[in-house]
Amino acid sequence: MLHRSLPLCLIALLATPLAAQDGQVLTKEYDDGGIYEGTFQGGLQHGTGTYKLPNGYEYSGEWVEGEIKGEGVARFPNGSVYEGNFAKGKPEGLGKITFADGGTYEGEWEAGAIMGQGVAIYANGVRYEGAFRNAKHHGKGVMQSPGGYEYKGDWVDGVKQGVGTITYPDGAVYEGEIQGGKRSGQGTLTMPDGLVYVGLWKDGQIDGTGTLTQPNGDVYEGTLVAGRREGKGKVTYENGDTYEGDFKDDRRDGQGTFTGTDGYVYTGSWVAGQIEGEGQVTYPDGSVYVGTFRSDLADGTGKITYPDGSTYEGAWVAGVIEGEGVATYTNGVVYEGEFKDARNHGQGVMTYADGYRYEGGWQDGQRDGQGKATYPDGTVYEGEFAGGQRHGQGKITMASGFVYEGDWTDGEIEGQGVATYANGDVYEGTFKAGKRQGNGTMRYASGEEATGDWANGALNDGTTA
Repeated sequence: MLHRSLPLCLIALLATPLAAQDGQVLTKEYDDGGIYEGTFQGGLQHGTGTYKLPNGYEYSGEWVEGEIKGEGVARFPNGSVYEGNFAKGKPEGLGKITFADGGTYEGEWEAGAIMGQGVAIYANGVRYEGAFRNAKHHGKGVMQSPGGYEYKGDWVDGVKQGVGTITYPDGAVYEGEIQGGKRSGQGTLTMPDGLVYVGLWKDGQIDGTGTLTQPNGDVYEGTLVAGRREGKGKVTYENGDTYEGDFKDDRRDGQGTFTGTDGYVYTGSWVAGQIEGEGQVTYPDGSVYVGTFRSDLADGTGKITYPDGSTYEGAWVAGVIEGEGVATYTNGVVYEGEFKDARNHGQGVMTYADGYRYEGGWQDGQRDGQGKATYPDGTVYEGEFAGGQRHGQGKITMASGFVYEGDWTDGEIEGQGVATYANGDVYEGTFKAGKRQGNGTMRYASGEEATGDWANGALNDGTTA
């Protein structure tokens, strides 16, 4: 824009009476060194003439009664040239000035100042067409730069101010309010890739409440600071999912609710865009988890309730049941103890509705290691388990009075052991499939003793004493 101080106060020459015929071309030199060559009338410069000063200033054009007035050309010491209308020794009306650097202005003037409608083309190639006041853009106008930038709208004292439209070299377009040369107030930005923002601006940046539509169709409605989502807001994603809650540094952060079209719903704490802290999630299958999260997954302590009413409450690691906890099933089964990869693993106690109880070691969801099983009829087994079966060394005591202690294989009495029967008989020897099989000795309650080879529970070959 024009910020040039033009020496346009063209001197209204003091008339000195000349003894010459009116209309005759004369040359007169003045005390300040100025020289006028032209016509006079009544002793005053009148008609056409050229006036030159020692500093290089020169005016050629029309004069009226000693005053520069009408059409003329003024050349200034700094190299600028004005051609157009004058009044009272100054540019007035329509005129064009060409500056020493090549810049030009053509349009309206008032009292020697650029004032009104005109076109300015600057040395750097910028072009402005519109209203001026005191050589500054003021009012409505359009400014275009060689790089493709364009502003069309309001100006105040050379500064973009009011309402306008900015088109950027990359094709982006801003339409809205402008203050102090910057986008401020209500405005709309449309980007070439399809991004659209409608809302408040401050100091040239997106700041305040607004609606941001991404190229992929995601829509954010809420507050933004310095172009980033900050504070309360809602995102409706292209696929129909939604998030409503707090944002920080353009990410979900604080308290918020995510609702998926598949039925997934999470309400709770977020940190840096991820589910983290306390919250509640409802899964598409109807399961509900309440507890702590980390990196979008259940982590720490929490309780999940499944659609059938089963529950687990306890420790979680990276979305998996792991650590200490209690699982309660709808059939009345309750397991309390250690878990690994969502299976009973380590030490734990399982009880059934019918009174069965197991306490001991577990591996991959099955009884394994040392343990104690109590059955509804009062039977108690204490010893080793493997793969969910009594296996290894163990002792069983039955409500009937039968007691066996010894080897077990795949849930069956098998190997070396001692069986004490309810009637007082005691057998010590080998067993197979729960029956006496192989070498063994039976000591009867009567005092008799039978030793030998047994088959299918009966003495096959031996001696009785």
